[in-house]
Amino acid sequence: MSFSSEVKKEIAHTLPAKPCCELAEAAGFFRSSGSLKPAGGGEIGLTLETGIPVVARHFKQLFEALIGEPLSVTVMNRGGRVYPRRLELNLPPSAAGAELLLRAGILGRKKGLLIAEKGISPLLTGAKCCRKSLLKGLFLGTGSVADPMKRYHFEIIIADKALAGEVRRLMNSFFDIHANLMERSGKYVVYLKAAEQIKDMLGIIDAHLHLLAYEDARARHELKGRVTRYNNCDNANLDRQAASGAAQIQLISIIETHPGGLSVLPPKLREAAEARKANPEASLAELGALCDPPISKSAIAARLKKLEFYTKGSPKLAPS
Repeated sequence: MSFSSEVKKEIAHTLPAKPCCELAEAAGFFRSSGSLKPAGGGEIGLTLETGIPVVARHFKQLFEALIGEPLSVTVMNRGGRVYPRRLELNLPPSAAGAELLLRAGILGRKKGLLIAEKGISPLLTGAKCCRKSLLKGLFLGTGSVADPMKRYHFEIIIADKALAGEVRRLMNSFFDIHANLMERSGKYVVYLKAAEQIKDMLGIIDAHLHLLAYEDARARHELKGRVTRYNNCDNANLDRQAASGAAQIQLISIIETHPGGLSVLPPKLREAAEARKANPEASLAELGALCDPPISKSAIAARLKKLEFYTKGSPKLAPS
């Protein structure tokens, strides 16, 4: 099971502690995964959909507690690769269902008639606990969070652009959360990509066990990244060292073909050339330590650099 599904399983095992939070969480789930079933006469039903059985049980229990009427569950075979089966929760048209939707701000009244409302009711966002419950319901509907060992990404998918903007503002109402919004395949995605913000969001939606797992996985992922960068840096340094040593050996070979060979070199340069010839794979620090007296990396590098002046057959061109 994916990391995202495991997070949903964790938070779906706990019902809201307050009546106001129950209503907010139910409204959040409906806004992301629900639809209305009007029947006239002041009665209205609803349909909720999810691919995760524990989420279906969670909201069946929550909506039945809020409405006082049972919801039926239907298994829908969709043939998808992620969730080949979808679970549909259905409440037949009833006055109790309409009353719940009115309280949640999903329905309103105009001239005595029920009308569908868009957006999130301000009555559900006044208290911090209710804002958390709203986000929890939205996430359980169409949210996902990537495995931190692979990448950092948290998102909630919303069908309506205006509602997506409200969800973004809802997320950003929490300290240090800076959600972004983009369009994808005709829908709108409210997302986070900063690891620290995703960790905070897991705490906001009460995924406390997975928050710890996320922090641990993030630490291992970043350690793995640092080790990889260090290894790449070391390998690059070794490659540069090998290429530099090979070039210096080539210079020494050219000088040896000239009359007098290495004997034409000043004593310090001859010492550096002989050290390099005898130790073709040694680092500059190691070559410097072989000199008498030992010298620094920069000093041995400068001496070896001067060998270029002796490859033209004219030692007089070289500084002493």
